[in-house]
Amino acid sequence: MPFNEFLSYMTLVIVFALTPGPNMMLYLTYTFEYGRKAGWATAAGVVSSFVFHVSAVAFGLTALLLSHPQVFEIIRYCGIAYLFYLAYKNLKTIKWKEAGQRRTVVNLRRFYTDGFIGNLLNPGSLMLYFSILPQFVHPERGHVLRQNLMLGGLQMLGSFITNCTIVFFAGYAADTFFKNEKYQQWLRYCMSALIILFAVKMLFFKMK
Repeated sequence: MPFNEFLSYMTLVIVFALTPGPNMMLYLTYTFEYGRKAGWATAAGVVSSFVFHVSAVAFGLTALLLSHPQVFEIIRYCGIAYLFYLAYKNLKTIKWKEAGQRRTVVNLRRFYTDGFIGNLLNPGSLMLYFSILPQFVHPERGHVLRQNLMLGGLQMLGSFITNCTIVFFAGYAADTFFKNEKYQQWLRYCMSALIILFAVKMLFFKMK
């Protein structure tokens, strides 16, 4: 891949990673409530599920999915339901913490799983790959599958580094919120509302 094309592709990857969406709301929520380790575990779950999205594009499964809209709709509604569940769980499960006290993270697997399932059921991520990757694949350069996998790998790496960087800086802001119970409540309500907002947005998501 020529350097200028590589630069254009990675710029797109970073821009999309910086665009607010359900994945960002999820790992920021966990970062604010549980600390950086929880945010990084969530980001790891998100990037892991991209393996399935890349595979779907590389092996032509996305085209098959587009030819069966009812399957796409099932995935979409499952994703919407899961986002509503995460927002509900965020509001219901945690007792307000005393000032300066953060909940102890017992098992990071929960955060990894939430990130993994949330992104796996996000039709926007799947359609992003379907619309972007083919623009950078050139059959005359050789093995198409190899190109798809390389581009997918670069996207996963770029997104993961970007997300982890966001989590790192969000960790500093988290300390401010945990000094006051009202800040905790405000944060919880706002983050849950944003997750619900993205769930509602997915109701109107249409295949192009």
